[in-house]
Amino acid sequence: MSGGPDGLFEVDCPCCDTRLTIDPRAKRIFHSVSKDQEGQQKSFETAVEDATGGAQRAADKFKDVLDAEDGKQERLGDLFDEGVRKAEDEPTKKPPSIFDFD
Repeated sequence: MSGGPDGLFEVDCPCCDTRLTIDPRAKRIFHSVSKDQEGQQKSFETAVEDATGGAQRAADKFKDVLDAEDGKQERLGDLFDEGVRKAEDEPTKKPPSIFDFD
């Protein structure tokens, strides 16, 4: 924690490792500088890119999840058909009872 000549002081947040510049007269955060994953301070351009690129990242993530879900219905249908075939092949076989495991 360090103080400045104009009354502003800096504090390092222990949770997110962000350096906060606080204005005690206005009782608000005057400036903040966060660090990236490697512990380096982010440049202004990088911070702006991170702030404005959120919509594109969300759209990309949604597309990835949608692609992953696309083939799931076919795989589940194949598993169901396999179960039906097994049931038709062995119609007299009963499923195991919970009491059989004792």
